Amino acid sequence: MRGLASLPDSLTDLAGATVAKADHDPLESLELHQRLHRHYTSMLAEPEHFSAVPTPQRVQEIHEIERSWIELLDARTADLELPSSSAQFKEWYLDQAVRHTAATSGFSEYLTHQASLPEIAMFIVVEEKVDSRFDDLMALAQLGTSGQVKLIIGENYWDEMGHGNKRFVHTTMFNTSVTWMREKLQAQGIDSNLIDFYEMYANANQLLMYGLSRRHAPRLLGALGVLEHTASQRFQAMVDGCTRHGVPPEVIDYQFMHVGVDHNHGAQWLEHVLLPLIQRSPRLMEEVCRGVLTRCDVAIRYYAAVKARLFSGEYR
Repeated sequence: MRGLASLPDSLTDLAGATVAKADHDPLESLELHQRLHRHYTSMLAEPEHFSAVPTPQRVQEIHEIERSWIELLDARTADLELPSSSAQFKEWYLDQAVRHTAATSGFSEYLTHQASLPEIAMFIVVEEKVDSRFDDLMALAQLGTSGQVKLIIGENYWDEMGHGNKRFVHTTMFNTSVTWMREKLQAQGIDSNLIDFYEMYANANQLLMYGLSRRHAPRLLGALGVLEHTASQRFQAMVDGCTRHGVPPEVIDYQFMHVGVDHNHGAQWLEHVLLPLIQRSPRLMEEVCRGVLTRCDVAIRYYAAVKARLFSGEYR
């Protein structure tokens, strides 16, 4: 098994190429992914916005775009060897998580030791595209599961819900962080609403696409697993960077909590969700693996774009 040998060893390898490619490939254009994101958020809108839910014709148009985008995602990872049996899956999966962490370690080191407060604030605001929808993604992941698999995903969802305490609902805590960061940026004359690039939408769209399509449920489970498994490093870097700048602890409660929570979730997800599922059929295992690989690819390209666009010195 070769793991992620074909993916870049550092974000620097991707930064320039990622920005340039997004300007030319129609499937990686800002406009297309803004359209996809509007579609997905309308599908997850509050009940009173039911009339904004897309019509079947609009949904079919989106499905055509999704099919092409998934073909592209799979093509980018097609030369990466998959485990040949369920017995090889755990080692293969951990290889992907280790390689993802190594590829983004420079990003985390910059957040920890060098990033200015405006740069950290910009990053946290950009993360809103994913983090503000994570409880819905976890709810979608439970659909159709049963037994221990459903219980583990349900436990993760209960964590997202703050164990029934509204104050500790993760999206509420994240919104507290984002609001504070937006105010700091505004005080320095930086309009965070002007931050717009393809990769920040693609980072969210991939998960939302997998979550909203039952056909891609195995991919969502693989993608969420490797996301949880690799998130602790990034959250620790945000906590360290914010602490270095004297950000009040209550502002970064969300990030601090996820240092430990995501580590535990990642281990549980592997042992009690992915490993039992991949035993059921080779086809199911392949789809879970595709979710892992494409998530790693999209995430690494996302962090490369953040580094190139937000950590370029403009917001020092």
